[in-house]
Amino acid sequence: MGRNIVLLAVIFMLSGCGAGKFRESKVIFEDTYRLEDADNMEFIFTDDSTLTVLQKGIYELVQNEAGDPVVRICLDDISRELPEDYNFTEYLMRKVEDYIVLTYTTDEFNLDANPMKLFLLEGEDGLLSGEYFDGTYQIGEGGESYQYIFEKDGSIAMRVEERYYADQKGKMTLSDHAGSTKYLYETDKDTLILKNMKGDAVLTLIKEEDFD
Repeated sequence: MGRNIVLLAVIFMLSGCGAGKFRESKVIFEDTYRLEDADNMEFIFTDDSTLTVLQKGIYELVQNEAGDPVVRICLDDISRELPEDYNFTEYLMRKVEDYIVLTYTTDEFNLDANPMKLFLLEGEDGLLSGEYFDGTYQIGEGGESYQYIFEKDGSIAMRVEERYYADQKGKMTLSDHAGSTKYLYETDKDTLILKNMKGDAVLTLIKEEDFD
């Protein structure tokens, strides 16, 4: 489960706190990158200053021993592992008004402090059906920047929509409805490295064609 949590943290670290101002980037990126050592994560930069992050995996809809509905999500790079090695994160599910609450749970403990709220955006509201479905949910109440995309073939993607602003001096700001975070960046023909403001590398991205 550790790798699953680490990759989720990579996505959520992209946003900051406080209101972000969206500007057209001075330096334009028009490439798709993969996170180094994680082929299931795509970073799609477009010429309208948009960055879409996709983390792909699989899901299962089951019940626990008490008969409660559970969704099991694996956002590891499953192309590199045997099925018995997949790292699933399990969430108890319950319907509240017009949204579904996911509560992280393991055999060791149950964490209720920060439940995840999912609001249906489009497609089927199928999380409690017990069967694979096509549907997209917004994660949280603040806006549509974070989404889960469920598909009938058992695949899932976590999508994060960002705006990027890069200048010619090697500085980049990533913003969404939750706020913005500043980075330093370096590029060459096939690599984009994002660093924190202290100069420590936090993300190394490789252009997608180099994985072919």
